Amino acid sequence: MQGETHKMEEEFKKDLEILESEIIDIQNQLANVNSQRSALATRAQQLAGAAGYLRGKLNIDTPPEDTVEKVEEKSSTTTEEKSEA
Repeated sequence: MQGETHKMEEEFKKDLEILESEIIDIQNQLANVNSQRSALATRAQQLAGAAGYLRGKLNIDTPPEDTVEKVEEKSSTTTEEKSEA
């Protein structure tokens, strides 16, 4: 009986190690994705600023605000969806 209990305990320990390793991997992947998302959001803001500057130089009055708003809405929607999950 004790031998079986010891075997089961060892199997549980191995399973736990596997699960903990997977958790760490997923957390690292998530951190990487969050970092990439932040970099893309920053780049989108920079490009929107540069485009606004050029529109000003060309005396174009109507910026494509829909594009900027859609980018901002998507990023906030994505953040909300992640927090709900």
